[in-house]
Amino acid sequence: MPATTKPDARIQWGRPPAPWKDRVEFLLWQPAESAQARVHEVAPDANGDLLVELSETGFRAWVYGPVTRLTRISTQARCTYAVVHFHPGAMPRLVDAHPAELVDRAVELWEVGGVPVEALGEQLSRAGSMEQRWVRLGAALARAKWPPLDTFDRAWRHLAARGETPGVAELSEALHLSERTLERAFQERLGLSPRTFRRIQRLQRVLAGLGSGQAGSLAELAAESGYADHAHLTREFRALMGRAPSEFRAGR
Repeated sequence: MPATTKPDARIQWGRPPAPWKDRVEFLLWQPAESAQARVHEVAPDANGDLLVELSETGFRAWVYGPVTRLTRISTQARCTYAVVHFHPGAMPRLVDAHPAELVDRAVELWEVGGVPVEALGEQLSRAGSMEQRWVRLGAALARAKWPPLDTFDRAWRHLAARGETPGVAELSEALHLSERTLERAFQERLGLSPRTFRRIQRLQRVLAGLGSGQAGSLAELAAESGYADHAHLTREFRALMGRAPSEFRAGR
C-alpha cells in the first residue's frame, strides 16, 4: 500500500538491509490489533508497492503501481498488513504487465518470486520481528525478475544526489541525453512521463514539509519545492490532491 497522507503511530516501520537499500525505501507492518476497518487516503506517489494481507482465513497479496491522483484504499478489520515500498522504477516484475498498465492500479498476486502467497503469508505470520519479516520477504523477492540497470537508473541517481527534480530539458542536458531518450526511459521503467514524475516528486516534497509541522509559509514552501510561486503550488496541489494546501495543512 503506498504511503498514506495521514500517519498512524500504531504502524511499525523498518529500513531494508544494506543490499536492498537501492531498491527498497521501507518495510511497513500494520498488526491486526491495530487494523480496524478503515479507508486510507493515498497521495500521488511514483513508487511501487507489494502488499501482503494476513488474516485468520487466509493470505492475499497485491502489487500497486505508481499513483497519479489522490486515491482511497480500504484495509479490513482483524487483518495484518505487510508492505514493501520500492524506490521509483525499482520494483521487480511481479506480474506480466508493462509498467504503464500498473499506473493507478492494483493487481492481485498468486505468487511472489515463485513462492505461493499462501506459503509467504504463513512465513510472515510466524516471523516475530521486522528483521525476520524482511528475511522472508527478501528471500521471495530475490527470486523475482528485476529490471536491468539502464538510462532510468542514471537519471534516478542524478535526481537522488541533487535532492530536487529539474525540468526535462535541464535533466536531459545534465545527462547528455535527448529528451526523447529520457521520455522513453521513464515510460519503460515507471509507465510515467518525466513531467508527470516531476509533478509527483514536487508534491511529495510539499507533503513532507506540511507533515513535518516545521514548514514556513506556503510561499516559502513553494520556492523550496520547485514551484514558480504560491499560486503555482496551490494549482498543482489542488489538481493532484483535490483540495488546497491550506486545507490539507489545517486537517493534519
